[in-house]
Order: sequence, then C-alpha cells, then structure tokens
Amino acid sequence: MTFGKNLQTLRRQNGLSQQQLAEQLGVSRQAVSKWELDAAKPDIDNVIQISRLFGVSIDELLTGEVFQNERSFPQPVDTDRGKPGKRIAGAVLILAGVVCMILTGFAAVWMQSIDMQTGEWFTEATEYLWHFPVIAVVAVAAVCLLAGLVLLLSPQKNSK
Repeated sequence: MTFGKNLQTLRRQNGLSQQQLAEQLGVSRQAVSKWELDAAKPDIDNVIQISRLFGVSIDELLTGEVFQNERSFPQPVDTDRGKPGKRIAGAVLILAGVVCMILTGFAAVWMQSIDMQTGEWFTEATEYLWHFPVIAVVAVAAVCLLAGLVLLLSPQKNSK
C-alpha cells in the first residue's frame, strides 16, 4: 500500500476531512490532497507529525506494514548483569540497621547492669543510649536504615 493510500485510510478512520487534517498540520488542503494521490510527498517534519497524530510508527505510515517483530529493533544492553540489585543492597542495609538497633538495646541494658554492680546507675536504660560507644552504634544504625530506604524507594531503570 502506498503512503497516499495509508494517509487517506488513517484520515478517514479518524473521521477527519482533508481540510481538518491540513489545519492540524499547518499545511494547505491541496497539499494533503497531493499526498493522498501520491503526487507529492510530505517533508520529514510532517511525516513525524502525521505518525504522532494517528498513533502509528513512521514505518507503518510509509509502508502500510505493521512491525511487530521485536528483533527488528536493537535491544538495550543490560550493563547491571551480575551485579547485586539496588533493592537487594537496600534490604541488606535495612537489615544491618535493624540488627544495630537491637544490639544498641542490649548494650544499654548490659551497661546498666554493670553500673548497678558498682552502685551508681541511671534509672532508665534509655539514658545509656547517649554514652559514646552506644551513640556510635545508633548513628551507624540510622545511616544503614536511611541508605537502605533510599535504595529501596528509588526508581529502578527498566532493562526491557
């Protein structure tokens, strides 16, 4: 099927007159008529505009053939093959953060029990969270949790 016949078919299927199509493309009705009669060809900008207007590929517009073979187009190269995904890394970081938080709780209770033996201790185990070794573990846990959430919630690029 020729370009002119394809254009005419698409125009009619979409319920447009030659004048209406011409107005949408910014050309004269006579230009559209010449294209449909294969007496002239549109420039590439108009071909692109027509393909977008009717929702068809340029190949389909020019040849009338519907291309459904995915192998006729180059496939994207997956450069992340063999590397751990962002989601796995995020999950591991969140798990490490949770483990650090649990260890922090045990450390606070353990420090309180040690201090109880000496006779001076805080009344609440949570007060031990502000001591240097424990606050460092809390900071590491917070960093792990935040980094893990960022990796899990960030959009992944599609490989297909």
